[in-house]
Amino acid sequence: MKSFGLVIGMLLVGALALVAFSRSPAVHEAALEPISLATGGPVTAVQAAEPTPPADAAPVADDASSAAPPADDDAQAAQCEAELRLLGAAFEMLEPISDENGCGARRPLKVSSVGIDLRPAVTTRCEVARALAIWTSDVMIPSAKLHLKATPVAIATGDSYQCRTRRGEGEFKVSEHAMANAIDISGIVFSDGEAVPVMARPDSGDSARAFQAAIRGGACAYFTTVLGPGANAAHADHLHLDLIRRNNGYRICE
Repeated sequence: MKSFGLVIGMLLVGALALVAFSRSPAVHEAALEPISLATGGPVTAVQAAEPTPPADAAPVADDASSAAPPADDDAQAAQCEAELRLLGAAFEMLEPISDENGCGARRPLKVSSVGIDLRPAVTTRCEVARALAIWTSDVMIPSAKLHLKATPVAIATGDSYQCRTRRGEGEFKVSEHAMANAIDISGIVFSDGEAVPVMARPDSGDSARAFQAAIRGGACAYFTTVLGPGANAAHADHLHLDLIRRNNGYRICE
């Protein structure tokens, strides 16, 4: 009898342990749900489904594009221009640009320096020039001294304002360049006359690769779109930087 009672007791203990350590269906289903880390919002669980990009996020394969030129409030623009002067930039005001194709800018600037020369000068909005000036002083110049032990004297520029569509196969949307809201950088020029071009540098451990990676990554803190070599063929020889406005502060950094 004692043996029989001992067996019954062991069976009861095993059953209780099985119940205690089994996951409920609710817990099991929650564990399968992916976690959304959407910028600007709390961490939430969402139903498992195919990932959906933000409604207005542009494909990485080309320049991001907004639907209309950014509005320039006069007071905000004047403040931006004052800050730009304090940053050591040299620029002149241009007449408003308007084009029947939807291109244009209400308060464009011709910027010839952001603390160091822009070669050639660019036509852009103040906010883009200001972001470029801060990136130059906070990221590009220190990175050049760290990785190249050299002093940059100029930024070799590509497209700035240009009324055109995005670059990429089958693209028909207006580019941020058409809003004076983007700038391309093809290289950095140094005091000895040498230049470090923006280019693909795969599997390279040299200082030029480290420098390019540093300035490209650092640009992501100041611009909402950063594209360069490896993003697509259209950006194989330059960095594209723009300030497109997207929902929830969404950024593209490739």
